[in-house]
Order: sequence, then structure tokens, then C-alpha cells
Amino acid sequence: MKKLLQLFLAALFSSAAVFSGNTAALAAEQRAECGIVEGFYGRPWTEAERRAMLHFMGAHGMSLYVYAPKDDPYHREKWREPYPLQEMLALKRLAAEARAAGVEIVFAVSPGIDLRLSGWAGEADFQMLMRKLESVHVLGVRRFAVFFDDIEHKDGAEQARFLNRVNEEVLTRHLTEKPLLVVPTEYFLRDMKDGNRAKAYTREFAARLDKDIIVLFTGAEVVPEGISAEDMADAQRLYGRPLGVWWNYPVTDYLPGKLALGPIQGLDEVTAQRAPVFLMNPMEKPYLSRIALATGAAWLSSPSSYDAEAAWREAIYAQYGSLAADMELFALHSRRMEKNWAHTGALDAPALKAQMDAFWRKAEHGEPAKKEAEVLAHEFARLKQAAKHLEEKLPLEISAECLPQIKLLARYAEAGETVLAMEKVRREGSVAQETALYEKIREIPTAGQEKDEPRISEQVLADFIAKAKIWHDRGKEIGRVPLSRDFAKRTTAGAGSVP
Repeated sequence: MKKLLQLFLAALFSSAAVFSGNTAALAAEQRAECGIVEGFYGRPWTEAERRAMLHFMGAHGMSLYVYAPKDDPYHREKWREPYPLQEMLALKRLAAEARAAGVEIVFAVSPGIDLRLSGWAGEADFQMLMRKLESVHVLGVRRFAVFFDDIEHKDGAEQARFLNRVNEEVLTRHLTEKPLLVVPTEYFLRDMKDGNRAKAYTREFAARLDKDIIVLFTGAEVVPEGISAEDMADAQRLYGRPLGVWWNYPVTDYLPGKLALGPIQGLDEVTAQRAPVFLMNPMEKPYLSRIALATGAAWLSSPSSYDAEAAWREAIYAQYGSLAADMELFALHSRRMEKNWAHTGALDAPALKAQMDAFWRKAEHGEPAKKEAEVLAHEFARLKQAAKHLEEKLPLEISAECLPQIKLLARYAEAGETVLAMEKVRREGSVAQETALYEKIREIPTAGQEKDEPRISEQVLADFIAKAKIWHDRGKEIGRVPLSRDFAKRTTAGAGSVP
């Protein structure tokens, strides 16, 4: 009897182990493939930058690299033309490097700007696209994508028919064993659901597209705060399949003067569970992109326990060693991306912003703000020191990506010290000294820069200096009497409202 019981228990534990193993395997199968899409506008990465990125990706468990630089002419404008020999050889080397790093290259074409979809011209373009895909298959590429984003022509039914044929052909010709990745012309949820023309396009495209093709979308907007469980459910309902994610952070091509150095955040755990593919669109700056990319990989590996701020600090300390403290301070002021249609990323230096607000609450009423000024002075000194260290000690390839922003950080920190001095001499009654100090900050840019000009800490450091300019000018107008409601009213909009 005892022996029979032992056999029964052994069988039970064995079954449990098998079940546990199957569950783990199922979870692994369901986890999104993670990687990057070099899909930004601007200077495409060099071969050396791509090769370095492939090894970084492999080390962080990212398995997909999608080649889709918007300003590679042979990817988009000249998509019908074969790559020149030197670029073909570079792609071949890149494919070999990817295999060595444990990363799969996905070669993408964006033909939609002038693709013909019907008649003899449509047949000619289909054959040209297939020749393009076959030409890179010979180089070692085994996966493909076709993108229809950012184009005027919006024929969902014809695009779907074209993609179905391409998908069938690459599988039939044994160019790949995996279905296409595609981006539709309407690729964010708000328009898919609410825009009449976009809704019609999405309905036609989704109804006719083969179910094995993987569709990518960006979330509720092109550059949203995050992707909720509801967003994922809506996207799946529209397409009758789970959608992959093209996540537009840390990309900055819409505001290239700003660096996106924060963590990936705002993504519901459901996104990791349902999306078959999760791709991050990086900056034109591959080395600085690594901070955010590392956090994205960390999120996908454990979405339920992910802590964005902790992952962000861990990424910086892993990548910057002895310069990590200085880099963290610099990156803290360059995380948030804001434009009229783009809102994403962690806030820039929120604790410092709160300290500045406390300073202005007293200064605007003419009350002594000595304690608040001491806190700010300490922080401005830290920023200047960090900028100095980074300018002197960062590796050249990283310094080349951020030197203008480092210099601007130092300039803002020095200007902040000048503002504190202005507040002090005003309390002492020295109009002449305040005016002399004001001249030091008068020409410092705090708003209205061209999009390519360097910017950093717009709602914190830049805003602090912008408020000081208003504070000084209003002080002249009303004879240095304490400011209150009028000052607060004019500064609540932040640096962006300052002329």
C-alpha cells in the first residue's frame, strides 16, 4: 500500500511539473516579441551604430530590429530601385551581425507615396517590390514588413489586397516563414474610431487583411501618454486580432532639439499580454536612445512589477558607470516630450519644479525666500558641476549626441543663480544691481526656439528664468511693489507663453 501511494504521489508531482512547464512555455509564447524600429525621420544610423545597437539589443533580450529609416531613399522615395552595391554589402554584414547577436532583422519597405495598386501599373509595382525583397533575402534577411504610414492615398481595400498578395508570395517563395508586419495609413486609435474617412479606411482594411498579418498601431494618438487596457481592447475589436505596438518614445524627430532620456511608461500590463510585437522607435541618436530602450525591455520582461523610475536609474547606472550620477541629473531634465499633438514621457525634474514654485510663492509677494533660495542654489551648483563633468568625460560618440543640451543645462543653471541674486538685491532695495543682473539673463532663450535648436527642462529651468523676466519687468512697471495675483496670472501658463 505504501509503495502504491509513493507511485501515485510521484506521478502526481510529475504531472504537475509537466503542467507547470507547459504553462511557462505558453506564457513565453504569448509574450510580445520586443525590439526597435529604426523608423524615424532624419539621418539614418550608420552601419557601425546599427551593429553596436544589435549587440546592445541582444544583451537586453530584444529580438527584433526593423530596418525602416524614413530618410533612406531606397526604403521610401526610391523604393523601386535596388540598393547600390556598397549598401547591399553593408546590409549583408548587418544580417550576419544580427544573427551573431541573437537578433532578427526585419526589412521594411514604405512604397505608399507612389505605389500603383491596380491594372498593369499595379502588377509592375508588385513585381518590383518582390524583386526588392528577394534582393535582400539573398543577403540573409528572413523577415519583411510593408508600411503605408504618412501618405495621402488611403484605399484600405486595395492596400489590404496588395499586402495579402505580398504576404502569400513571400511565404510561397520561401523568403520567410513568418507573416508580414504592416503599418496601415490610419495607425492611431482616435482616428480609427472617430474620423469618418479614417473609420471607413480602417473598416475596409481590417475586413480584407489576412488574419496572420501583424498590424502595428501607436496607441490612442501618434505620440500618446500611454496605452491602456481599453485601447488594446478597442484596437483588437476594430481589427478582429491583437495589434502589435509601434511605441513612439524615445523618438524625437518631431522636436529634434529635445532629447528623450526618460523611461518607457504608461503601458498597461495588458499591452504586454496581448500585443504580438512591441517595437520602440528610437531617436536619431542611437547611444542616448539606449536609456529608454533598456527600460522598455525591462518593462516587457516583467510588466506587473515594473517600476519606471527604478528601471530608469538602473539603466543609467549600468550604462554610465562613474558618470552615472551626473548623467542621471542631466537626463532628469530631458524626459518629457510636449508638442501640440505629442504628449509623452516622465516629467522633467518634478521635485525641483515644486521647489521653484515654493520660491516664487514668496518672491511674488515680496516676502523673504532665503530658505527656498538656498535649496535652489544648491541644486543649480549640482547642475553646473554635472554639466562640466559630462562635457569633459563623456565618450566622444555620446558627447556628440548631447553636447548642445549639456551646454544649455549649464547656462540655465548659471542663469538660475543670477535669478536668486536678483531676488536678493531687490529685497535689499538695489534697483541698479537688479537691472545689471537682469541683463545677464535677458537674452537666454526660454521659449520660441526653432525645433532643431537645443532645448532642455522647458517647464522647469527654462520656465524659472522666463518667470524671472516677467517678475523683473513687472517690478519696473509698478515701482518694485510686491506682486501677487497679476504675476501669478501671467506665469501660470509657463515658459511657453513668454514672448
